[in-house]
Amino acid sequence: LLPIFGIGQVNTFPWVNDFENFIILEEDQNDDGDWVLRQGSTPSYNTGPSGDHTTGSGIYYYVESSYPNYPNKTLITYTPTFDISATPGKVLSFWYHMYGAEMGDLEIGVLDGNGYTILDTKSGDQGDQWFFAYYPIASIDSFKIQFKATTGTLFTSDICIDDIMVSD
Repeated sequence: LLPIFGIGQVNTFPWVNDFENFIILEEDQNDDGDWVLRQGSTPSYNTGPSGDHTTGSGIYYYVESSYPNYPNKTLITYTPTFDISATPGKVLSFWYHMYGAEMGDLEIGVLDGNGYTILDTKSGDQGDQWFFAYYPIASIDSFKIQFKATTGTLFTSDICIDDIMVSD
């Protein structure tokens, strides 16, 4: 396998991270910064959610787009590696929030033995609400999911994810 796959692959499903246990995802060491855990609203006005997707008072994972995280800064995070060799045919689902006048992009992709495949890119201001995303995963043996946030031109481009699940 490629070196992107580390020890401790996940092979029991469904796998869920709602961030309530303060378990972060793996951060890319060669990008412009890190995703962070947050409860409540983001520190900036007119961007980000007022709370997490699940209860409104829980934890979510997000990119703070205030200086120095704009303009057009890239922040990448990864799920663990999923071993689906014994139980192929999985789906990824999660909730995302992209509210702000200068919103950038959220790219969702799969890293596997064949390289990197983009599943989708969400772009621009989506309004002050959480949206559900759902994608079938065609990977054969193992994969990890990459979330790549690219901030917009100003601080009003906080990008958030919550309630990630990989399941049958």
